Amino acid sequence: MIILIDFDDVLFNTKKFKRDIVDLFLRNGISNEMFDKYYHDLKQNKVLKTYDPWRQLEMIKKGENIDVEKIKNELEEFMNDTSEYLFDDSIGFMEFLKNDDVCIVSYGEEIFQARKIVGCGAGSYCEKVSVTDELKSEVIGKMIKEEDLENEKIFFIDDRIEQINDVKKKFPFIKTILIHRKEGRYQDEPTRYCDFEANSLEEAEKILIS
Repeated sequence: MIILIDFDDVLFNTKKFKRDIVDLFLRNGISNEMFDKYYHDLKQNKVLKTYDPWRQLEMIKKGENIDVEKIKNELEEFMNDTSEYLFDDSIGFMEFLKNDDVCIVSYGEEIFQARKIVGCGAGSYCEKVSVTDELKSEVIGKMIKEEDLENEKIFFIDDRIEQINDVKKKFPFIKTILIHRKEGRYQDEPTRYCDFEANSLEEAEKILIS
């Protein structure tokens, strides 16, 4: 069995993580207004813009003439260990899948996402970690083609309905699980492209063994 699993809001409490990133900035004199002003790089040519706190700090430095070295140092220390943001059932779920091929497929800024994934230890339970700023179906399609996986039993677990829909439309043989965590940032309604729904990874585990 092959498990393709999202990271943010599925394995990782991104809402709490983002709140603590904001607090780090606020402690160092960056206002909420300034944080929001420089949250995204407007020069990004992407439909869904990705976030990078280091790029944000450079934009603040340039736009507001503020010394951001102290914040950078605190951010580096903060990113070294992100394990507290893993949901309580995440490691147990990954250990349950130890005999299967597990791949994290995450949307976002490559370096930032990689630091989050490495910092929390989730990557050590996976065969592969893929970070993309494209639709996840693009990454999954390449994986299926390169590794000849069309006849394998594959599950795709995500909390975003647009990703679920896109993957299922392009690869109908993949079973999809929509995650609805109460702590998640998004509460998308299911569509006909959702084969299963789960409110936790414990529920997802029961689906996988049913």
